[in-house]
Amino acid sequence: MSSKTTLLKAAAGIGAAALLATAVLGVAHTPWGRPLLRLPLLSALAQQAGCPVGSITPAAFENVRQVKLQGEVGLTLAKAHPALGFTLGQTRRSAVEQWAKAQRASCKAGFVASVLECDNITGTGSANISSLRLQFDAAERLVSVDLFRASRDDQALVVRFQELAQQLDASVGPATSNVGTPTLAFMKQSPLQTVVRSYGYRDYVASAMLLNLGKRGLRLREQYRWLPPAAPA
Repeated sequence: MSSKTTLLKAAAGIGAAALLATAVLGVAHTPWGRPLLRLPLLSALAQQAGCPVGSITPAAFENVRQVKLQGEVGLTLAKAHPALGFTLGQTRRSAVEQWAKAQRASCKAGFVASVLECDNITGTGSANISSLRLQFDAAERLVSVDLFRASRDDQALVVRFQELAQQLDASVGPATSNVGTPTLAFMKQSPLQTVVRSYGYRDYVASAMLLNLGKRGLRLREQYRWLPPAAPA
C-alpha cells in the first residue's frame, strides 16, 4: 500500500470519527440521551465543543448559529432547502405554528423567543417525533429544524432513514458524507452503533443519524439548517 493511500485512509478515518462524535454529542443533549454525558469521553468532548450554558438574546443566538454553520457548509448551492415539509428561509413562524396546532403538538417557546420546542408529535408516520426544535430569524423565517424520532419498531426507523436519504438526494443533491450502513442488521451489532448521512452545501446543511441506544432501541435524529446569502460588502 502506498504512503498516499495510507494517508488518505487515515484522513477519512479521522473525519468519520469527528462526525460521529458530533452526532453522538447532539443525542446526548436530549432528555433521554443526557446519561451518555456521564461517559468520560463524551463529557470531555462536550467541554471541548463549548456547549452553550445560560440564556442568550434572539439576535445573538441567530448570529452564533450562522457563525457555527459557516464551518460546516460546502461550496455548492443546494437545489432546495427542505425540512419536515417546510422550506427553510421561506416558511414563516405563523405557518409552522398552524401546522403544530393541526398536529395537536405540545409546543412552547425555548430559552429564547425565536426557538419553538415541541414534544410527542404523532401522526407523522410509524416513526413519531418525540422531540422537535425549530428556530426562526428576526423576520420569523424558519432557519433550523432539529428533531428526534422514536418507535417501538426499530425497522420503521431504518426505513425512515432510507426514505429520507432518497428524498434529500432527489430534492437537495447527493449526500456529501456517509458513515455506516443503514440496515437493521448493522445497527444491531453493538450499543452506540451509528449511521450518519450528511448534506453539506453552501446554503444548506442537513443530516440524518441512526443511533443504537441498547435496551432503549434505536433513535433517529434529523437536522436541517439554512444559511442566508451573505450581505453585499
